This record gives sequence, C-alpha cells and structure tokens, in this order.
Amino acid sequence: MIHSQGGTNCFCARMLPLPKMILLRHFSWSLLAAALCGILIMRTAAFVPSRGSRSSTCHGNRRYPLLSLSLSSSSTVESSQVGVNGSYESSTMASEPAASTTTPLKKVAILLCPAQFCVPADYSSLLASIKCSPDLPPNTRVVASRVAPLPRTEWIKVAKQLPTKRFIDANLDVQVTLDWYFDAIEEALAQLFAQAGEDVDICLIGHSIGGWIARAYIGGLSGSSTAVHRLAKERVTSLITLGTPHISPSSAVVDQTRGLLRQIASSPSCSSQSLTDHGIQITCVASSGIQGNIFTAELEQIVAATSYLPLTGKYNTNGDGIVPTDLAFMESPARKVEIQQCQKTKSPVRHAHVLPTPWNLVDGSAASWSLPEEFVWYGSEGVLSQWLPYV
Repeated sequence: MIHSQGGTNCFCARMLPLPKMILLRHFSWSLLAAALCGILIMRTAAFVPSRGSRSSTCHGNRRYPLLSLSLSSSSTVESSQVGVNGSYESSTMASEPAASTTTPLKKVAILLCPAQFCVPADYSSLLASIKCSPDLPPNTRVVASRVAPLPRTEWIKVAKQLPTKRFIDANLDVQVTLDWYFDAIEEALAQLFAQAGEDVDICLIGHSIGGWIARAYIGGLSGSSTAVHRLAKERVTSLITLGTPHISPSSAVVDQTRGLLRQIASSPSCSSQSLTDHGIQITCVASSGIQGNIFTAELEQIVAATSYLPLTGKYNTNGDGIVPTDLAFMESPARKVEIQQCQKTKSPVRHAHVLPTPWNLVDGSAASWSLPEEFVWYGSEGVLSQWLPYV
C-alpha cells in the first residue's frame, strides 16, 4: 500500500474528493500523484531523476566490493506477544540474552526503510535517539545506521505501471514494480557492511510501506543475487515494522497495492515462520489510539475513517490514523506490540511525524514538512521505549 501522510503505503486505484490534507494522508493518493508528476515532467522536460541522491548505477547489475560470506547458525525465535503499550503477555523473549557479566557485546547496524515520499532527512532524529537510548537490549550497541537513500522523485517510477494490464487486474509483480526500492536497500546495506564490518548484525526497521518492502527483500522477492544480498541473508537478525499494513483483506473496498501486498503475504518465504526459521526475529508495532468516525467534528477522526474504510470496509475501527491496527500484525510467531498512547504525554500515537511534499521535485532530498512536536508518532519519546528493546 502506498500512502502519503507520514509516508505511506499503497498504490491507488481511485481518488476521493477529500480536502488537501486528507489526500496527502490517504493511501489512494500516491499513484495518481506519481502519474500527475510524471505527466508534468514529460511536458516540461525539466526533470532530472534522482537528483542529489543515488547515482545512476543503482539499477541493473550494479557492482559492489567483493564481500566474503560467513555462515551463521540460525536460531528459531520464540515469540512474545506484547500487549497494549508494550506490556508483556508472556515472559519469553529470545532476543534478550540472559544477564551475565560474560555476555559479549552485540554490534548492531540499523537500516531504516522509509515510508512513501519520505526521505532520509526525515529520520535523522529517530536514528540519533536510537543510538543513545537506554532502552536498547542489554549488551547491545548500535555501531552504524542508514536510511535507504530514496529521494521522493524515485516514487514517480511507480507511474509506469499505471497503464498496464497487470495494474488493472491488481496483479503487479513485486520484483518488477519495486526494483528501484530494492536497489536503495542494497546500496545502504553495502555502506553498513563497509562501515561496521561483515560480522555486524543488521536490524531492519520499516516505516509504513517500508515495512512490507523490507519483508519482501529479506524473503527473497527482490530477485537479487548480489554478494550484498547473500551476506544480508546471514546477518539480518531482526525486522521491526512501524505502522505497516501486512494484510490485504478481501473486505477491502479496493486493492490499493494492486496485488503487491497480496503477493508478499502469500509468499511462503515471506511468512513469519519462514523468516523466524532463518533467525530473523519479527516485531510488528501498531497503534490503536485513533478511532475512525465520520459523524464527528474531529478532523483527525474523519481523516482516519477515510483511510480505514477503503482498507477494511469499516470506518469505525481503530488504528494510527492511517493504518488500521488489525492489518498491522503478521501471523505468529511474529511479536505483536500494540500501542495506545505515549507513556510520557498520554497522547494517541499517530502514523508519522512529517507531512511529505511529493510536489517538491526541485530538491528531491529536502526534508518533508515537520508536524508539531506534540504530534506523537512511533519514534517519539515515550513511544520508542515500547519497541526498541526488540532491536
């Protein structure tokens, strides 16, 4: 699903007559925005793709420095179901080693997969907070971090799928449609391995659409055969998704991912059990703090209802204002963390902290519009501590 608000999640098949703010936050907005931008670009002939970010060598058979592969033993993760606001429902957490003075230091590198139209600059504060947080697992140190280098201009590439039969039939192919995003993931991974060493553990954090794209990558749907991908299969030890829709329900008014999420969810290699069997601990984080409602004067509840309705067929469910809680969890043994409110401010937790600016094609890497500080999201103080122990 590409979504626009704090970043997104869904390819759209239609456009609702909503106010401008709602359109920016609605999954259905993305593809139409990409198409309009593409048309404008073709008419003006003034667009230079991927300005100020990834080089033109990101696609195709890009070469990376030779990376020697080291095999590591896989361990099956035993899931811990986590209740509202991060409270434990069981005492088992395989990701945390038993307290011991002899426990070796665990080196972790973070790769953040961004939401739609969000850029690396939008996550600099989050990565800084993670690195110095006391809520990291015991004996764990974050030695490097990167955001997949995606300027907002890259999302225009989605528009090339609009006139195809596969789009109309809601049968888009993940590898073909998202190759540019997978390239950015591998570019960031290569940088992390070069900086932190090939023995570092990798934690993937996916925000919104970035969560299910990261899931597809480690599940092998990118089709990559590079040395970076082979090494990542050995070194990725955890996947954390923040406000990510993992289910494409039959009750949805329209399949907004046009088959992409359905392909990922139905792929055995992308299942929670398969990833767990390969030593990857999965934690799905979702807010249930905002209920959708169309019979109210509260704009935030109206916006939530317009997002929940096409995704689930229901407008009065709960979620983070963009993604309904029910769709944000993978099946067991994935860990589920449901958050209602910020532990510090008691405010409901929203989908994102920024308002993307997809129309800014002049500087595709410029930071999005920041929302007010009191607008609490998954990376805010008082919320971060509820999922960071699972890095």
